[in-house]
Amino acid sequence: MASPSKRPISWVWFVVVLAAIHMVAATSVTALSSSTRCFRAIYSFGDSLADTGNNYYDTNSLSVALTLPYGETFFHRPTGRCSDGRLIVDFIAEQMGVPFLKPYLEIKNGKIKNWKTTEGVNFAVAGATALDSSFFLDKGIYNIKTNYTLGVQLNWFMDLLPSICTFPSECKELLGSSLFLVGEIGGNDFNHPLLLRKNVEELRTYVPNVINEISSAISKLIDVGAQTLIVPGNFPLGCNYMYLSMFQTEDVEAYDEIGCLRWLNRFAQYYNKQLYAEINRLQVLHPNVNIIYADYYHAALQIYQSPKQYGT
Repeated sequence: MASPSKRPISWVWFVVVLAAIHMVAATSVTALSSSTRCFRAIYSFGDSLADTGNNYYDTNSLSVALTLPYGETFFHRPTGRCSDGRLIVDFIAEQMGVPFLKPYLEIKNGKIKNWKTTEGVNFAVAGATALDSSFFLDKGIYNIKTNYTLGVQLNWFMDLLPSICTFPSECKELLGSSLFLVGEIGGNDFNHPLLLRKNVEELRTYVPNVINEISSAISKLIDVGAQTLIVPGNFPLGCNYMYLSMFQTEDVEAYDEIGCLRWLNRFAQYYNKQLYAEINRLQVLHPNVNIIYADYYHAALQIYQSPKQYGT
């Protein structure tokens, strides 16, 4: 989700990732913050919040992230990241001591000649959704055309898997010592209907479908050997500058004490609660797997509550 600023800013992701990491299970905090390399690799799925360049290698992309000022403060060139610097997944990679994730499409297109199969891969694509276009067409939503759903990204991973490991036992060992970042994904499934001013009651009906897709992806990753998965929730949508502009109202009761739209934040919290419940259900089914809910909502909310503390 974009920050309420006129240009992309990487420090927001730094704040969010630090806060989110402190909100996960204690054992995982130790793994992520240790000076030793506790995970061999990261495999990342999601949308623009995690896209490290698939957007760049999509020849059909018209994203503004392919032009300056995107990328200017860290990489000094556009990389397809929707930031002027690094993303959450980049900070996690740095903290873990693993290389920045190569985009899958860069590997697939033969642009990388020295990719090591143990380095991990990024499958996230800007604009991706959990659900496919047919779902939205059935709902009368025509402003969304997504070719890079979570299901597509998962298929990319399965297609690449034989290059990563050969035998089931090898895959279990390698993937079991890797970190899987499943999202944030699903935000765009709500963004597109909101842009058409669909009401929140209709949006609530989409939630089970979105969560089922995420849950299915988690289960499939566990089946092939994933042992540690981070599954982020959604951000406080009611604090987003785009929606504050779109749904501006003179009703002071529509806003909370920091000026965010109550109804949109309530929806984001509703979605996150359902996602958290599903993660708990999966955790019971897979007691030997560590499925971590990353609370992006409250991590990001700190920025809106104390903007001066974070330099805004």
